[in-house]
Amino acid sequence: MAAGKLSAFLVALPCGRGSVTLFVALLATSAVYAAKLTPQTAAAFNRYIELAEARMKTDWKVKVRVGNIRIEGKKIDAPDGMIQDWVGTMFIPGVNISQVKAVLQDYENYKSFYKPEVIESRQISHQGDEYDVFLRLYKRQVLTVVLNSNYHVRYGMPDPHRMYVISHSTRIAEVKDADHPDAGEEQVGDDTGFLWRLNSYWRFEEADGGVYAECEAISLSRDVPPLLGWMIKGLLEKFPKESMQNTLRGTKAAVLGRLH
Repeated sequence: MAAGKLSAFLVALPCGRGSVTLFVALLATSAVYAAKLTPQTAAAFNRYIELAEARMKTDWKVKVRVGNIRIEGKKIDAPDGMIQDWVGTMFIPGVNISQVKAVLQDYENYKSFYKPEVIESRQISHQGDEYDVFLRLYKRQVLTVVLNSNYHVRYGMPDPHRMYVISHSTRIAEVKDADHPDAGEEQVGDDTGFLWRLNSYWRFEEADGGVYAECEAISLSRDVPPLLGWMIKGLLEKFPKESMQNTLRGTKAAVLGRLH
């Protein structure tokens, strides 16, 4: 943890019996929160992505019951890191592929569709079916984390009733001060390690009077430190799942909202 963030957390600690001991313990272990993205960690993620994308090419069918949103996931250990793979499925009734695509490509309004986890969004460039976009992500759970993230997004339609969207993160930087996100960033890959990579894979199929949707998100973060892991374990493990829930609900609401 950066010194400023540790100090802010310590100020919030209650005073009283045992508080001095806890204060000293936190100071002594503050280095636990520093994390570095190593070549071995990045290589493990890249290998997992390679295998996952190969599997996706042969496994198209989305599985969901009408009206339900279902999410399931798994964690994979990596050298000095943690890979999480979450899959969410849902059905959006009364819409077509074109209407879903229009929402997904409205990057300027992601900050409205996906709040509170997206607090800023914009399209950087666009050529054909490929886009480069910027999202500022926000997460608060014990600590507040704000991330400046860039993505390269590619759209494809194998036929008029099916569409896929592949998004690869190209840069994720943690801001130094969550209250002033434009004031500066930590060095990429040398921060608290809450999120180093985030790839997402949408698959849509128009059928049964609506659109079936499946979103798979694969993320890379630091491993959980052994001493004070309780402070960030929840954030590390819940961030991807809660982001998936927010993404599915936000997408469905935005698409249905445009029908009225």
